[in-house]
Amino acid sequence: MRDRITTMDIPFICARLRAAKTRGELAITVMGVVSRYSLYDLLHMRGAIEKQLRHLPPSYRQRLFPKLMEQIFGTHHLLICMFYEGKFHHMPESLDPAFVEYCDLVERVCTGPSGYLHPRFDLLYFLLAGFAIFVLHLPGHPVGTPFPGGLTVTHAGGEYLCPIRDKEDEVENAICRFCPARQG
Repeated sequence: MRDRITTMDIPFICARLRAAKTRGELAITVMGVVSRYSLYDLLHMRGAIEKQLRHLPPSYRQRLFPKLMEQIFGTHHLLICMFYEGKFHHMPESLDPAFVEYCDLVERVCTGPSGYLHPRFDLLYFLLAGFAIFVLHLPGHPVGTPFPGGLTVTHAGGEYLCPIRDKEDEVENAICRFCPARQG
């Protein structure tokens, strides 16, 4: 049985994340934490997200939900595959210095009253988003993620473009300021 992550573990996990110096070290650390989540935990998180999206208009919810599942389950799958293929040992590049600030955000949200789901699941969300952003240099939200108004995250000319990138200051706990996507 996996060692279940509690809210009290989060500051220690964030300290371990902050200690990573390279993309590979971060990926291995993230894998170590993510491996503590069971399939049941992932399914529970899926249900919590479905519940959270109920208030959205059905047409928007039907476009958004698959992209959120891709963001979580797709990134989770990619992390595991890359780990077992040994790819993280070939990532000696230094981490972006903004990663420490990202860890501060993660710790604040996951241990404070401003979380989204449950602290354990908020942590998993931030771990996977951090892996995508800081290790893979991918946007926090996958290409095709829709936003109100019909705009989506796109990839063009070798760049990721996000229609709401310039709104990052409007959401206190947004991952946008760390995302490699540019306004587009």
